Amino acid sequence: MAVAGCLVVLLAGCGTGADLAKTTGKRTTVPATEGLDAGPETGGSTPPPTGDDVFSSASLRRVNPCAIMDEETMSGFGTPARSRLRDYALCSNYMKDPGGRDLNFTMTIGDSSLARKAQGALKIGGLPVAESELDDKTACFVTAITETDPDRGITVQIGSDTPGGLCEPGRKLLETAVTKIRDSKPELEVRKGSLVDLDACTVLDDSVVAGAIGDGPGKKPTGLHSCTYNTEGVTFRVEFSLGTDPDELAEAAKTTPVDLGGVRAQQRSESTSSTRCSLSWAHVPFEGAEGNAEVVKVDFTRYDPQAGEDACAKVQTVAKALLPKLPQK
Repeated sequence: MAVAGCLVVLLAGCGTGADLAKTTGKRTTVPATEGLDAGPETGGSTPPPTGDDVFSSASLRRVNPCAIMDEETMSGFGTPARSRLRDYALCSNYMKDPGGRDLNFTMTIGDSSLARKAQGALKIGGLPVAESELDDKTACFVTAITETDPDRGITVQIGSDTPGGLCEPGRKLLETAVTKIRDSKPELEVRKGSLVDLDACTVLDDSVVAGAIGDGPGKKPTGLHSCTYNTEGVTFRVEFSLGTDPDELAEAAKTTPVDLGGVRAQQRSESTSSTRCSLSWAHVPFEGAEGNAEVVKVDFTRYDPQAGEDACAKVQTVAKALLPKLPQK
């Protein structure tokens, strides 16, 4: 089955389009057998979770994917490299199988880029599973669906220059992930003031965003730590992530420092075929990831520019409203 969705790490650059649904549905944590006939299950006979539990978004936000992809676990697939924490919920390990073939594993907790639906009766640890691979067999995607409306899950993506036989190790790693989360839930080590527990879709009053992009914006979580708002022709995004302190990237990124009432942020504006402005700043330090900070980013894009509109003024207004909502350091 071909995959039309985003490739998280193997292929780069999948953005959020302007046509996201303009209604926000009720979140539903998936009972293990919802929508599926009884069928084969991997991962033992542990009773499946239901309701507001370890597989809810609130619980999954703190899960450390690299603690799941530890050396002992990854050694079961060959010779592992170091697992790299690329974001709160994103870990990669580019390793070799026993025959020397490259195996590139990426795990995403709370993956919302689901272009796949549960198929048949396949379950892992009691959770419905969606599985697909590229036509050329160089990548396989296996997702344990943890939530619907919006769809979210735990996804293992595995790729190799040598095609074929990739879905089986993907299933095995996903089974380990489901088991570890259910039994011990390994958590990220964070400092006081961490952003990790925040729901980016509820931290702001909707009226604040409406003031920037217009009345009645629809909103949709994009992952566990970001949210996209949409009205006709406009997208606004609030994101919490792990990354490099934006002040350290200012010269290369060609950003401009902005004072948000005592907090220094970096601003970047563009006006070509669309109007865009973004603000980002480091909230607290973070150790053990590819970056060195927990970063806040707010971003405005209008796809059909309007004369006289000051996109950056709108972004700054929202950012100033967001600041007092963030955890105290």
